[in-house]
This record gives sequence, C-alpha cells and structure tokens, in this order.
Amino acid sequence: MQLESEHKQRHNSYTLFQALVNPKVWLLSLIYFTLVIGVYGISFWLPQIIKGFSGLSDLWVGFLSVIPYLVGAIGMVFVGSHSDQTRERRAHVAIPAFIGAFGLVLSAYFHEPMTALASLSLAALGIWGALGPFWALPTAFLSGTAAAGSLALINSVGNLAGFVAPYLIGLIKDATNSFTGGLLVMAAALLLGGILTLVVHHDSFLEELDTIRS
Repeated sequence: MQLESEHKQRHNSYTLFQALVNPKVWLLSLIYFTLVIGVYGISFWLPQIIKGFSGLSDLWVGFLSVIPYLVGAIGMVFVGSHSDQTRERRAHVAIPAFIGAFGLVLSAYFHEPMTALASLSLAALGIWGALGPFWALPTAFLSGTAAAGSLALINSVGNLAGFVAPYLIGLIKDATNSFTGGLLVMAAALLLGGILTLVVHHDSFLEELDTIRS
C-alpha cells in the first residue's frame, strides 16, 4: 500500500480541485449512478415483484426475497476476489453489469415463479458483483485528499439514484400496471454503465505498479 501510494504521488498527483473537475471522476460518478439504479430498484421493489409473479403470502415473499441477496453476496465475494487476483477492474465491473442487465430483462418477460426468481437472482449477482471492483477504479489514479473528495463526489452523485430509481419505477408501474417497463429501464441503465466502464482507462497504472513490485 505504501508503494502504491508513493507511485500515485509521483505520477498522478492531483489537488482536490483538479480531481473534482476531472472528467474521469465525473464519468465514474455517472457509472456509479447507473449501478445504484439497479441496487435501489431491486431493494425497493423486490418484494412486490416477487408478490406479483408468485401470488404467495407476505411471509413466503419475505423468505423468497432473501435468495437474490444471498446470490448477490456470493457474487460480491467471488467477483471482487477474482478482480484482485487478476489485477483487472474494468471487465470485472462491465461484465457483471451486463449480467445484471440480462437478468433484469429475463425477469421482465418470464413470470413463472421459479424462473423469475432465478432471473432476479442473476440480476442481483451482477449488480452487487460490480460494486467492489468499481471502487477500485478511482483509487487507481487518486490518492490523499483528492481521493477522499472524489470518492465523496462519486458516492453523492451515484446515490441520487436512490431517489430516482424507486420513483421512476413506481411511475412506470402506475402507468402500465406492470413492473416490466421498470425492469427494462433498470436493465438499460446497467447496460449503459457497463459500456461506460469500458471507456475508463486505468490499467496502465496497475501494470506499472506490478513492474515496480517485481
């Protein structure tokens, strides 16, 4: 960690102001916004989505709602560990985001209870799996107060989706009397986030650091 910090200070030394106006930081803020749309969309509406396709009692809906979160937790550990082992970040954000989008699309059109639950679990695996490697992106080129301020900015902008996603999905549900449109909107956001992640270039720093360590 000391070696990493010294390298960033020598090659990527940003002031707090420079970091806050850096286009890459704002791009990361937008990416995080798209990921949080998926997080909050599922967090707020998962019980009602399961209730809608299953027709089960509230007690059983509560039990079934645990399953996607368990799968998401497994995804976080597996994807984060694999990202650290391979020292690669972008694909470990983009691919899970695409998987999350695919799971949401499946859940929008497959309403058989077990299939829909499996689709939502796949979506959770992708959404939560992308979060760990994402937070390694800004700290790959920022340090000190620049990193602290940028992380706060990214987190603040991204968490605006905590209001936007549930509200938007609720509006779509009221207008269509279905969660299909809302699930597709979340899928589109994750797809956009995955594509934007592939635009962020930071791996050259990791390669340089590996060279120094060797």
